[in-house]
Amino acid sequence: MNKKISLGAAIAFMLVVATVTMALTMAFSMNRFTTMVNGVQQQREMYSKLTEIEQQVRDKYPDTINNDKLMDAMAAGYISGLGEDGGKYYTADQYQKLLTTEEGRYYGIGVVPVMEPSGYIQVKEVYPDSPASNAQIVAGDMIVKIDEIDVTAETYEEAVKLLQGEAGTKVNLTVRRETEDISMEITRRQVEIPTVYAKTFDRVGYMRITSFTTGTRDQMNRQLNLAIGSNLDALIVDLRDNVGGRYSAMAPALELLVPEGEMILGKYKSSELVVLAESEGAGVSFPLVVLTNANTADTAEVFAQVLKDMTGARVVGVKTAGDGKIQEFVKLSDGSAIQLTVGRYVTPGEVIIDGEGVKPDYEVKLETEAIDWDNIDPEFDSQLKKALEVAQSSVNLEAAAQ
Repeated sequence: MNKKISLGAAIAFMLVVATVTMALTMAFSMNRFTTMVNGVQQQREMYSKLTEIEQQVRDKYPDTINNDKLMDAMAAGYISGLGEDGGKYYTADQYQKLLTTEEGRYYGIGVVPVMEPSGYIQVKEVYPDSPASNAQIVAGDMIVKIDEIDVTAETYEEAVKLLQGEAGTKVNLTVRRETEDISMEITRRQVEIPTVYAKTFDRVGYMRITSFTTGTRDQMNRQLNLAIGSNLDALIVDLRDNVGGRYSAMAPALELLVPEGEMILGKYKSSELVVLAESEGAGVSFPLVVLTNANTADTAEVFAQVLKDMTGARVVGVKTAGDGKIQEFVKLSDGSAIQLTVGRYVTPGEVIIDGEGVKPDYEVKLETEAIDWDNIDPEFDSQLKKALEVAQSSVNLEAAAQ
């Protein structure tokens, strides 16, 4: 039997609902208002404190104040107050140098310099297709004079800076090779920094990625085409001592190795998971093994874990740094910039790397003090030796399954 509700009861019910709704709305608004007021008060207190400090300094500090330096220090202090994981401040010069490095290109002659015991510049590496390479400078050469500067321990830093410069400008070098001094004039130009080095061990390919820059994907692609053309059975990807680099450079490089699907996700302040990158590739047909160490960090860790999640790659070495933060660069009006942590990377296997690192499937500690990158040899590299064993085992398992 249906019961009829009187008009008076209906109106009373509506008034109760309206009153409750208004009360809840007011409570929510008051809470937001209180939070906002507290924030404003905190900002006032902060600015008041800074004003107080500034007044004391301006009144009493006896020496000249460098306002630019002071402003940079204040900005750096603000960001450092977030903690070591919060971010970093870059002056305009520092930010420009960072961009140049992360782009993987710079203007100069194309050598990696190190200080020789006598103070001379020793050429550790010559970049391919660089002005130095074209001038037939080789690793091991000593640069003893640059323009009018004799290279010594005291002038070393100044001399090294002269190896870089605007495209089209010239620099005069005196290069010592054994007992002979060779004079040459070299024109500086844009140089691509190699980040991918490859070789083979029998039918197992080896690819070392030193960092992720804008040129990494193309360099990887060239080496992969050579590997596929050589009918290799497996590939070792060496990410040891790779501290990361640009996310925008890492993701396209990763796509060369993984099959189609969601590749990288991000967890932000709202706790919402956002798909950052998807692969449209086909992946590779041979087994992958990844080498890591405690210096493998940032986007290199994401690279390693995604290979593990999406291709079944086996990881050899030790646990990585555990630095999987999503960081955003914000350029400020004066050319300086802040690098701010805004989230955490998440891999397809729902692994959050930050604070945890990538855990190896085969934990192997290096038996030597350091890796000899100039002479990669499994006889003197216990981690590489194990990686080759794992690669061969994976090949044998695939063959047995066919």
